[in-house]
Amino acid sequence: MVGPQPPGGAAAFGVEAELLSEAAPVIVWRLIETVEKHDLNDSLYQAPPASSGPVELRQSLESDLLSVNLNRYDVVALTDALKGFLQDLPAPIIPATIYSELVYTAQESQSVEECGDRLKRILESPSIPQVNHQLLVHLTGNLNRISQQSQASPRLLGQAFTDIIFKHLSLSADVNPEHHIRILEALITTAGRMEMQAAPGQGDIISDRASLCLMCTKKKRDRER
Repeated sequence: MVGPQPPGGAAAFGVEAELLSEAAPVIVWRLIETVEKHDLNDSLYQAPPASSGPVELRQSLESDLLSVNLNRYDVVALTDALKGFLQDLPAPIIPATIYSELVYTAQESQSVEECGDRLKRILESPSIPQVNHQLLVHLTGNLNRISQQSQASPRLLGQAFTDIIFKHLSLSADVNPEHHIRILEALITTAGRMEMQAAPGQGDIISDRASLCLMCTKKKRDRER
């Protein structure tokens, strides 16, 4: 097992070789936005996904992100697509450079609230890629709202996403899984404040970023023809 490590110990993990696409938080945001039009009950995300979502839905999200009509799909298809998309990301959602510091914080904090506040400050560091930060804000915000409107606790919802969030991290298998659950529980608990403090006009920023991503994708395809 990996014992407590002081801040800065994350450097031992190295920097992930592959970065997340700028479209990733936009896709997550669009799926969550549509999921939240349905009843936010405690069964959401609890069952293992039957699939990674309808094939045509996944393809549309990657090729026609802004215009795809997500309202055509039921909530099971949407949540399966969300978990499948996160599972298939090529790089860690939690940057490897801060992983040890997050685990250390989870071990040393006296309460979930204290842990959440400390984790929030770490994740707001300028050294954290904005894409990773936005993705975590969208996801934990959604789980926070589910916990407020259902019987599902932040801890239970955190358990449902632990394997997805902490995959790709080389030493995560050697860490007590309880620390991973505590990290997500704390982030979900404090997510409401994270969203309220997000920069104004975030929706416009997301839309602009998505448009840019789509333009780059189309140019790449045109060159490949």
